[in-house]
Amino acid sequence: MTLIVSLRIPDGIVIAGDSLSTMVGQGQLEAAIGVTCPDCGHQHEIQGKLPMPPVAATTFSYAQKVFPFCGKFGVGTFGVGLLAGKSIYFAMRLIEQQLKKSKASFKGVTEAAQKIGDEIHNLLKEQLQLENTSVDALPEDQFHIGFHVVGYDDAKPKTVEVYVGKEVRPRVQEELGCTYSGNGEVVQAVWGLYKTHPESQPPYQVFSLQDAIDYAEFLIRTTIAHQRFSQTIPNVGGDIDIALVTPFDGFRWIRQKPLGKVLEGKQDETDSSY
Repeated sequence: MTLIVSLRIPDGIVIAGDSLSTMVGQGQLEAAIGVTCPDCGHQHEIQGKLPMPPVAATTFSYAQKVFPFCGKFGVGTFGVGLLAGKSIYFAMRLIEQQLKKSKASFKGVTEAAQKIGDEIHNLLKEQLQLENTSVDALPEDQFHIGFHVVGYDDAKPKTVEVYVGKEVRPRVQEELGCTYSGNGEVVQAVWGLYKTHPESQPPYQVFSLQDAIDYAEFLIRTTIAHQRFSQTIPNVGGDIDIALVTPFDGFRWIRQKPLGKVLEGKQDETDSSY
């Protein structure tokens, strides 16, 4: 699971996400099972294997869930992290490369979000073929993966939520405010307080860029802290990546986890972090 947060304020759009990825395992329980013989009607005991529900097997703390797209859009991904053997980050880089070769461009974020949805939908079809099934077999309301695609249509800030399953379903958020996707239990609890105490509602219309950055981090970090003290396996965690998108400068990192480690306070000359 994941938590992606995007805020649209007068001065720009902030998008943030955690870095924890979870590998899910499917176990089996072997036990003696009582069955009734259809011929004689007697009870018999046989050894059988019972499938268990999927459970988190292990976690990794350095997943790339927030990244730029074509220099002027920001993308946050939630849901499955691999499709057809490709990470979503890698798949997005391939899409960018293809667009660059074809010299394609987008009028705005809505058009870019549609392109991302279509390409990832094709990748989902490849994945389902590897599993000997097809996208047509998916339930209407089941979505394997989703995105926040943030940017501008003209001078209008937008978050386009893109849900990819049997079909690609976009949802445009264009009012000033905050949008989240993924594990939003803690966010919902915090926002529930706003309904009880409307005076505590954040005034997004007067947020500065720093306010938006801090609020996005607050929602994700509070979720991480809550899960730390719960009795469940955490599914939001790791470093928090934060980026800013404006119509003037495009995509700009505010904070991004380093890919290299600094040992004993000294950074190797060949170490590259971004």
